[in-house]
Amino acid sequence: MMQQQKELWIDTRLNQEEMDYLHTAISEENKESFLNKLAGNISKSEKIKDKDNWFYKTILKKHTEKLFYRENNNYYKYHVENETSPPEFEMYEMWVNYQKQHEFNPLHSHGGFFSFVIFMKIPTHWKEQHALPISVNSNSPNASDFVFVWSGGKDEQEVENVKTHHFRLSSEDEGRMLFFPAWLKHQVYPFYECEEERITISGNIYLHVPKSVKKQELSGGVYEDKKKMLKIMENSVEVTKKELKMMKKEREKEGLN
Repeated sequence: MMQQQKELWIDTRLNQEEMDYLHTAISEENKESFLNKLAGNISKSEKIKDKDNWFYKTILKKHTEKLFYRENNNYYKYHVENETSPPEFEMYEMWVNYQKQHEFNPLHSHGGFFSFVIFMKIPTHWKEQHALPISVNSNSPNASDFVFVWSGGKDEQEVENVKTHHFRLSSEDEGRMLFFPAWLKHQVYPFYECEEERITISGNIYLHVPKSVKKQELSGGVYEDKKKMLKIMENSVEVTKKELKMMKKEREKEGLN
């Protein structure tokens, strides 16, 4: 399975076994609706199960650890100094979205530490979507695109310096997964002139809360976990600020800005 690091996220592809597993999860009957937990303006979304935690252990765990330990502060703290036991993560929830033409996902972020989106079925081609009458004469054609949005500068003078990265999608992207920090905002533009549904799977990775925690201890344990998570996320944001500032300087040297 090939993967490529791009900016703040991991861009990878699933193999046939992994895709078959997800198709089986989607096909399960009597799934719970997930619409009331989403920002998406779509007509159908359902919660799906990761049986025996297979998908997390096989695919998501390594990407979680790669992004988490990519930050030197985290690796040094947990694996060099051994200040404390490394945090354990788990997939808290996973769901499948069915998007029809004209439906969309507005700009939003997710809960937890990390999130992902998997393109299961893309019934349109971005070139055809961008050639539609509503897009062809635009200086910013976006029909059917998936987009990441983040701040390119973190000080007061650069707060309006917003960056975007567009993923122009077609059927060739089926099986593609984007794995990213949960705070990274993203959106999905609507597609047009196609009666088929666009199908994607998403999920969120949180800190693991052991099942052995007693009910009377749960609120305190979750509180401490949340504090720990917040501290790690604060460190993550600081490292990302430095990375983006360095990237901006490099781009300025290359004349890309």
